[in-house]
Amino acid sequence: MAFKPREPFIVTEPTPDPAAPAPRLKSAGREVEIKFLLSPATFRDAQQWELLRPTTLRPRARRLRSIYFDTEDGDLRRHKAVLRVRSVHRRHILTFKWNGTFAGGAFERGEMEVPTTSGNADPALLGSEIAQLIETICNGRPLQPVYETDVMRTAYLLHHGTSDVEVAFDKGRILAGAHACPICEIEMELKSGHPVDLYHLGISLTEAFPVTLGCQSKSERAAALYSGAKPAIIHAPKTMANAPNVDEAIGLSLNSCVSHFLGNWAAFQEGDRVKAVHQMRVAMRRMRSIIGVFQRSFPCAEFLRFRQQAKDIATVLGEARNWDVFIDLIRNGPLAVFPGEPGFEPLLIDAGMRQEAGYGIASAMLAAPETSRFVLAMQSFIGSHGWRNGPSGQNLPSLTAPADVFFSENLARIHRKILKSGRGFDRMTPHHRHDLRKDLKKLRYLVELFGDLFDLQRENKKYIRVVSLLQDQLGIFNDLAAAEAMIAKLNSGGEPAAIRAIGIMIGWCGRGATAGDAGLREAWKRFKKLEAIA
Repeated sequence: MAFKPREPFIVTEPTPDPAAPAPRLKSAGREVEIKFLLSPATFRDAQQWELLRPTTLRPRARRLRSIYFDTEDGDLRRHKAVLRVRSVHRRHILTFKWNGTFAGGAFERGEMEVPTTSGNADPALLGSEIAQLIETICNGRPLQPVYETDVMRTAYLLHHGTSDVEVAFDKGRILAGAHACPICEIEMELKSGHPVDLYHLGISLTEAFPVTLGCQSKSERAAALYSGAKPAIIHAPKTMANAPNVDEAIGLSLNSCVSHFLGNWAAFQEGDRVKAVHQMRVAMRRMRSIIGVFQRSFPCAEFLRFRQQAKDIATVLGEARNWDVFIDLIRNGPLAVFPGEPGFEPLLIDAGMRQEAGYGIASAMLAAPETSRFVLAMQSFIGSHGWRNGPSGQNLPSLTAPADVFFSENLARIHRKILKSGRGFDRMTPHHRHDLRKDLKKLRYLVELFGDLFDLQRENKKYIRVVSLLQDQLGIFNDLAAAEAMIAKLNSGGEPAAIRAIGIMIGWCGRGATAGDAGLREAWKRFKKLEAIA
C-alpha cells in the first residue's frame, strides 16, 4: 500500500489560510447567495418571469447605497473580507462578510449584520470576536472608505420548495475614485430553508432566460476597479483534513472542484486567461477522477452525468489550452534556436488565430446557461447528498467509514493497476503510454486532493515526487505527439520558408521524443521501486 492512514484517526480543524480568514465564529451567521449577470434587455424580460407571479407580496423597490471600508493597504481585500455600511431609507446597517470553508461551497460565506446610527464603520458593534479578527487582519491600521455602490433594487420574496428566497433585480453602478462601472444583475439569497431549493430556483432561471452565473461579488468588482488589480488565479483548495468519513469527503472534494472551476472565471475574462484556462481544465479533470473513484463504490446516474459533463467542458477548454502549449513550444523551442528563420512568423500568426478561435469557443461555453446549470446542479447534488440515492443501498454503510482508509485503499488499487498496465514499458506504443499517463494523472490528482488525510512522512512525500516526475515525463511525449497533430493543421500557404519552418518543428518534436526516452525509462524504474511502500 502506498499511503499510510493516520492511526488513530483524529478529527482536526483545518489549518487557517493566511490569505483568507476562515474562523468558526460562534456569534456569526452565514449567507447563501447566487448571482446572475444578464443584458439590460434580459433584465427587463426577467421581471416578467412566471415564477415571480404567484408571490402574494408586492415587490419592494429600494435604493441601496453601500460604502466599503478598508485600510490604505487593502488588508481586508487581501484576506477576502468585506466591511461595509449600507444606507436604506435613512437607516444604516453595518455588515462584515468573509470567505471560509463552508458546506455550501462557492456560494456560501460568513455574514454578520448589526444596525448602526451612523455611516461610520465601527467594528466594535459587531462583537468582540469579529472586532478582534478585523484588528488582527488590519494590524492596527485605520479603516477608511474606499469605494461604494449605488443600486436600485426591486426584490421579490418567493416560497420555493420548502424555503424562502429573495430574488433581487439590481441595477446601478460601482464608484471607485474616478472610476465607475455598471451593475445589472439578479441576486438570489436564501432567507430560510435549504440551499438545494435556492439552486433549483437558479436552474429554473437559466432555463427561462440567457443568464450567466456571476462569480464576483459587488465588493470584489469594486475592489478590482479601485486597485486596478487583475483577478487572481485560483488553485485547488485543500479541505480534506476536516473530513472524518467518506460521506463528508465526497461533498468536500466535489465542492473543492466546483470552487476551483468558478474561482478562475473572472481571471479568464479579465486576467491571465492562459493560466485561468489551465486551472479550470484541471478542476474538471480532477472532478472526473474523483467521481470515477466514488462511482466505483457508490454507483448512481448523477455521478455518470456529471462526469460526462465535466469531460465535455474540459474538452472545450482543451482547444485553447493546446494552442497555448503549442505556441509556447515554438517560441521556447525551435524559434529560440533558429531565431533567423522567417518561416516561423506566418506559422505563429496562423497558430495565434486558431488560439483566439479556441478562446472564443471557451468564452461562449462559460457564458452559456448550460454551464451555469451544470454548476448549480452539482451544488444541488452536493447539498442533497445525492450519492446516497444510488440503486443499491448495500453500500451505504461504507459512507460512514473513515475517509483516510477509503482513499488509502483506492490509491493502492490504482497504484497496482498502473504497475500492471506498465508491464513491457519499453515496448509500449504511444497510445498505451497515453493511457498509462491518464492513470498516473488520476493518481496524482487524488494524492494532491486527499493528501491531507494522511501522515505525509518522508517516504510518502518521495512517492508524490516520483509519481509527478513520471507523469511529467509522459506529459512531454504527449505534448510532442499533440504538437505533431497541430502542425498538420497549420497553413503554410505554400511558402518555402514556412514549409521549411514546419520541417524544423517536426524534426524538433522527433528529437525531443528520442532525447527524453532515457529520462522516461529512469522515471518508470523509480516508480516501480515504490511498490513496497506501506
